[in-house]
Amino acid sequence: MKKSIALLLIFSLIVVVGCGKSGTGKKNNVDVAKLQETLMKADTTLPSMQQASSKEKEGELKFSALSDMDYDLIDAYAYAYAKKGTAEEIAVITLKDEADVAELMESLHTHLKNRKGTMQAYAPDQVSMLEDAVITYKKNCVVLIVSEKSGVVQQAFESYFK
Repeated sequence: MKKSIALLLIFSLIVVVGCGKSGTGKKNNVDVAKLQETLMKADTTLPSMQQASSKEKEGELKFSALSDMDYDLIDAYAYAYAKKGTAEEIAVITLKDEADVAELMESLHTHLKNRKGTMQAYAPDQVSMLEDAVITYKKNCVVLIVSEKSGVVQQAFESYFK
């Protein structure tokens, strides 16, 4: 009988620990690829875009071009950037925990600052698009919008959650 109780306690402990802190914050059930597609359709002026996502074999490496945040905190992402090197970018990132949103947003602001410096040197006509970029979130889903119609794309993001 003592062995049965001990085994039951060990099993219960494993279940409780196993279900611990894997995303204690509020989460959206967001399909990042579908949301990104919705956002890209909102701006019909976007040029041809290159895609990267967490589903790719090299997803973690490609994410590092967008953010220096610890990749273990990322649930999923879909990232599109202009193939010809112009400023346009649309990124949808979901985090495992909503508590990490501020850190990700700060990292994306750093990304924009770096891109702005590059564009000032090589394509000054693109700088205004970076200055008008939008970084926003809903629960654990963060988006980066760099486009001529960033306001329209932001409205599409907000509508997605209604």
